[in-house]
Amino acid sequence: MVGHTGSGKSTLVKLLMRFYDVDSGKISLDGHPIKDLKLSYLREQIGLVSQDPFLFNGTVAENIMYGNIEASREEIIEAAIASHADPFIKNLPDGYDTQVGERGVKLSGGEKHRIAIARTFLKDPPIIILDEATSTVDTKTEYHIKEALNKLMSGRTTLSIATGYLLWKEQAGF
Repeated sequence: MVGHTGSGKSTLVKLLMRFYDVDSGKISLDGHPIKDLKLSYLREQIGLVSQDPFLFNGTVAENIMYGNIEASREEIIEAAIASHADPFIKNLPDGYDTQVGERGVKLSGGEKHRIAIARTFLKDPPIIILDEATSTVDTKTEYHIKEALNKLMSGRTTLSIATGYLLWKEQAGF
């Protein structure tokens, strides 16, 4: 999905995730109105990588396993490898046990994005929403993130949101 800044792209994501409900009209998932689905079920089906990924005050490992609290350490590391997060995590003072601070304040934007992508790999949802997932990172980091996203999107329903036609065209592979 592509549109100008302020055109409602991120609002649509919030509606899809049911951060709030629609006032009129209907949004359906597999033919079922999302307002009729249990919120926990709906959110289990969707992996969201936003332009400002949310990390909570905990360790890197805890933030990755947020989408799958039953995950083993090995599964967490596999998800980090798939998202190109493992190399920078290994360089942190305590590796996967490093505290990230409230909202991930101790990490760069690209590092937060890669943790969010690792979380989504570990969650393994059938639907992926990418809301300007590389909008705040440098070119080198963007390359690694896009490489990870291409793996993540394979075989899944994906909604990719970008500002501007050229970005959309590039992300869609045209």
